Amino acid sequence: MPPATTKCSDPVFSARALKKQFPRPGREPLTVLDGVDFDLAGGEMTAITGTSGTGKTTLLQILGTLDRPDSGTIACQGENVLDKDDREMSRFRNQTIGFVFQFHHLLPEFTALENIMMPGLIAGNGLKVIRPRAFSMIDRVGLADRATHKVGELSGGEQQRIALARALIMKPLLLLADEPTGNLDPRTGEKIFELIDGLNREMGLATIMVTHNLDLTAAMDRCLELKDGKLQTA
Repeated sequence: MPPATTKCSDPVFSARALKKQFPRPGREPLTVLDGVDFDLAGGEMTAITGTSGTGKTTLLQILGTLDRPDSGTIACQGENVLDKDDREMSRFRNQTIGFVFQFHHLLPEFTALENIMMPGLIAGNGLKVIRPRAFSMIDRVGLADRATHKVGELSGGEQQRIALARALIMKPLLLLADEPTGNLDPRTGEKIFELIDGLNREMGLATIMVTHNLDLTAAMDRCLELKDGKLQTA
């Protein structure tokens, strides 16, 4: 299988020569990323597939600046993100990257609207700024009538919609989704994907989705497979 052709014009995000190993006592280190090159343009949806344990989540964590590679570079609009210190990286992540996971990771003690507002409040925005934006986002995902409901009062699909609204509240450039439909029934999962796809086009996001769902991968702009530490065209 040939290496993936991942270059695109005017990329929003670019990764070059990413390498990541994990030590194993008494054995050779486990190499999960072995020179990954990757470009993403605004408005593009890319699927990443691969068997369990190949490093897909590790790649998302590194692209999302939750972890650092052993070597390589990650550029956002031409700036090397990995040159930032931890505080600068945290601020960059909050303002530039949205995350949606298989499990929603919402805070159960807060309402749906409060969960959506959380990234903005962490960034230091006042309620007068972030609350109207949160109302706009919860309306965009079709749950304005559930704004004051606690997490436990929402269905699985509704929880994932709130998680998506939370991921997009800061108007990020990059959306990273790790099996966002994997914990949902097929019909609900399809609706969540359609919502992600629509918001991706509307907001001009660069979106990466890790998924094993072949129907979803067929609907995306690109599908890449992570195998033997490298990205290949699937």
